[in-house]
Order: sequence, then structure tokens, then C-alpha cells
Amino acid sequence: METLKTKYGEISGYQSLEKYASGNPASLIFTEQVKLKTPVGVIVPQYSVDDHGRRVLKPVYFYDNGNIKKAPLQEAADIETKYGKISAEFVMFYNDEILKKLFPLNGKLSGYWGEKDEYALAKDLELQLPCGTIKAKIINLVFYKSGNIKSITLWPQETIETKTPLGTMRIHVGISFYEDGSVKSVEPAEPCTVETKIGKISAYDNDPEGIMGDINSLQFNNQGEVTALSTTENAIIIRNEAGGEVRYSPSKKESLCSENVAVTIPLQIEFTSETVRFNHSASEEYKLSECSFEVINYGKKAANPFFICNCN
Repeated sequence: METLKTKYGEISGYQSLEKYASGNPASLIFTEQVKLKTPVGVIVPQYSVDDHGRRVLKPVYFYDNGNIKKAPLQEAADIETKYGKISAEFVMFYNDEILKKLFPLNGKLSGYWGEKDEYALAKDLELQLPCGTIKAKIINLVFYKSGNIKSITLWPQETIETKTPLGTMRIHVGISFYEDGSVKSVEPAEPCTVETKIGKISAYDNDPEGIMGDINSLQFNNQGEVTALSTTENAIIIRNEAGGEVRYSPSKKESLCSENVAVTIPLQIEFTSETVRFNHSASEEYKLSECSFEVINYGKKAANPFFICNCN
């Protein structure tokens, strides 16, 4: 095996090498200990398996310019950030080696190693942020190139209280920020009444999509105004100047886990300075100046999807 020359030094212990058309390494799996010096500290990519749920060797990826792109680590490393040193088992970088994302844990979820096992290993991380102090078990942190935190993804079991443009709120799943540190979006842990351009609406998504905190259902602009939300508790009646009327409300569908149970699908609402849109549909957009809006209670209660599926 030829010795591979990289900007981090010569590498001789590797396998599964993939290259760019330029000849530079795109990805490889390390088979021996190699220390890579990065702007956020020295890291040692994974080169052997252990009993920490990681029973498969995973590759390290590089950009075509030779800089490291992402790497699973053999052991947790203290990564330098604006918020102090943070322990991580998986790190990702922008193409100029600036830290992009880190995962405190990087176990392999499988039939014999599950989310509960990984969560049991997770430790509370305390961060001092413009929205207040956050202390929780965290799946990952995403950073802007400036080093400021872009988003935080929480473990599903975690809920925290944080300051938002609408006051202190209990959230779960995640929270995202503008680069200046102001809150961009949150996932409410329970229904909460918020002021919008068409009235007060109970904001809550009973089944948030995905497991990342980058984009959450309750969203704000830079001025702290609500720009999007989901609701399971309200319906909206729209009336135009000609006397026409249309109603939007949450819907129901059959549970994937129980044929005899219906679950609520939240109504999704987005706002611009001049319009309101429902369910992400351009054909269901209305000008605020041409319509009146009435917020009413949605009386048809149904189960939450995760309650039905997680009952065992």
C-alpha cells in the first residue's frame, strides 16, 4: 500500500480509499492511530471498533482542497469553541477548516444498541447563550463560520426552558438562532398561545418532522415576529370582501401504529409582511389587506402520533 500524502502528514494505515478526479483523497478508513492537527484541536479519527455501540469502522471525508470535511473520532476529543471546550465523538468542518457541527456522542444504533443506550451515556452540556443558560443532553451543535451557534438538537427525552421573542417557553427537539444570537425557531414542548398577524393562535406540532433542531415549527424573523407555526388546537375562518368564506383546520389520519385510532395532523401557517399561507401551498395564500381572519377552537381532538406508537 502506498503512503498517502495529505496536508495533515503522510498516512500509511488506511483502507477503502476514494479519490477526487484531482487525485486528492475524498474519503478513507483509518486502520491505525493518526493525529490530525486542526484549528479546533488535535483529533484522532476512528481506526478500531470498541464496545461503545460502534462496531463498524466509518470513513473520514475530505474536501478536494485537502481539508478535512467530517470525521468519526476514536475517542471523545475536547473541541475548542467560542463557548469553551466541548467533548465530541464526531466533528464536521466547512471547507476552510472552520468548525461546522459536532456530536458529543457517535454510537451506532442497531438491534443490540439503541437510543436508550446512547442517551444513558449522554452528559448534560451547559451553554451560556443570549437567550439564557441552556443545560441539557444534546445530540448535536451546528455553528456559523463566525463560531456562533446556529442550532441545537436535543435528545427526544429532553425539555428545557428558554427565552424567546414571546417570553420564556418550554421547548423540546431543538432551537435555532440567527447569527447575532437571537432566536430564529423553537419547537414548543406543549401548546402555547402566541400573537400573530391574524390573532392569537395556539402553537404546537404534535409530531415534529426529523430529529434536527435546524428548522422548528415556531419561527421568528429578526424583529421577533412570528413567521410560521403549527397548530393542533385552532382553526382559521377567512372571509373576503365579496362575502366568500373558507375554513382551514387541523386534519386527522389513521395512526400508522393502530388502525382503530385517528391522529391529529397540525395545520401549518406561514406569514409574510403582506400574506398568510396555509399548509405550504401557494394556492392557499391570502392577502392580509383583502381578508378578515377569525381564530376559533378546533374541537375534534385526536391522539398524538408518538403517544400511540410509543405505548409499549
